[in-house]
Amino acid sequence: MTLYDRLLEVTLPLARGKVIERLCIGLGYTAVEISGGQVGLAYTLFESGCCEILPKELTFWGKPADLVLRGLLSSHSLETTIALATVNALLNNRELSFLYGDTLSVISPKPEDEVAMVGYFEPLARKLSGRVKALWIFEKGERHGPGLLSEAEMPEYLPRASLVFITSVTLINRTLEDILGQIKRAREVVLLGASTPLAPEVFRFTPVTLLSGVRVRQKERIFRLVAEAKGFPALKEGLEKVNLRV
Repeated sequence: MTLYDRLLEVTLPLARGKVIERLCIGLGYTAVEISGGQVGLAYTLFESGCCEILPKELTFWGKPADLVLRGLLSSHSLETTIALATVNALLNNRELSFLYGDTLSVISPKPEDEVAMVGYFEPLARKLSGRVKALWIFEKGERHGPGLLSEAEMPEYLPRASLVFITSVTLINRTLEDILGQIKRAREVVLLGASTPLAPEVFRFTPVTLLSGVRVRQKERIFRLVAEAKGFPALKEGLEKVNLRV
């Protein structure tokens, strides 16, 4: 069973009887509101080279949420983005054993740690720099500068890492399962970002140990900022950052 199958298993029962009330696909993030007022976010991942982003017959407003969730199985990244935002809307109000505060306060990096970061989280990288033995940051494409590595180099470094941070955008571009398969000795594996589904049961049989995501608390603010193509620094005013043990 894939991670997408597990996400469907958890969220389909929550989706029954609910419809998509509102959808905004911004340049940075996508926001979905379902009946009942719950809102979820996901990173907007556009495919390059498309003359038409989504087929004209594909609609979402007023569509049953359980049908929209099927986009998790789509090969179209934007359809997966919308489905993941719907997942996060369905999970937004669940009351679980959340840990609040900075992610690093939860996992406590040590000076001897070798850290791999899949996706460049600049504030996190700044905090880790000089605090751990090694910090390897992977981005798509070629090398971008000192300490930034191509994703093609992950097989060399991921098995050595004792701490791993992974952007939840990897759920949208369908690389997460391959990345998790390369982790061998990490004591902590953190899936983080606004796209992170706060469903520990989905990741229980994976190397992931911590989910670091958000809950939408000011939906009107979030929809306005998403429509204005704002990034996470602006969005966080309407969000609650939470951590959740798997």
